[in-house]
Amino acid sequence: MSTRVEGQRPGQRAAPMNPDDRRDALIEVFVRLAHREGRKPTTSEIAQEAGVAEGTIFRVFPTKEVLEKEAVQAAFCPAPVRRRITAIDPEASLRDRLVDFTRIMQLRFTEVFGLMGALGLSQPPNRGPHQACYDAGRHLRGHADEEEHEAAHQPLLEAINQLLIHDEDHLVVPGSDLIHRIRLLTFSGSHPGIADGQVLTPEEIVDTVLFGLVRRHSPTGSGLSIAELHAQLGGDPRLLAADEGSRP
Repeated sequence: MSTRVEGQRPGQRAAPMNPDDRRDALIEVFVRLAHREGRKPTTSEIAQEAGVAEGTIFRVFPTKEVLEKEAVQAAFCPAPVRRRITAIDPEASLRDRLVDFTRIMQLRFTEVFGLMGALGLSQPPNRGPHQACYDAGRHLRGHADEEEHEAAHQPLLEAINQLLIHDEDHLVVPGSDLIHRIRLLTFSGSHPGIADGQVLTPEEIVDTVLFGLVRRHSPTGSGLSIAELHAQLGGDPRLLAADEGSRP
């Protein structure tokens, strides 16, 4: 959803909207400004960015704090993440599916890190199950329950597990364990502070978990070399061969 109509300049007054559309537009602007400025935006900045009078904000939100709370709930809603994960090509190789998944999660973590820093949050907010949001594939205001439930993230977890439903025979751990390790490495490898400024790419994260970093050779008479395993799971063994050729 775009806040401004096409051709509208910053500061130009927007066309009239119904209250629900106006709320959604202002929430989007709040989140965008928080990411861009690295802090909580003022109501004046929100109005300027949205192309509305500052008083318009308080006609649809009773206070700035309510706007902020709604914006945080929207930003942390897991429904859009699930929608993107379910769009991953199920016919792609295992490695390619995991790289696509990792790219989605890395973007998600980066957005979360930035927003939490901008808003001074020490932990993500209580998100509730968002079941109606999952069904719609997007955030719906007013559909986040106030309390967490054990099954809150079950639709998201089910979508993730679908990535591996036909591949567990290739794994030495359950698929959920593989995903858990990828998520942990994605979290730490995507945070500049944790990664010492050397943020990992999705490909590096997946290859580290799938193939490791130690050079191995095929056991005599049986088994696959790391290059053969890499090729079987969807990687390009020529990249490994080139890398090995460059080592002393």
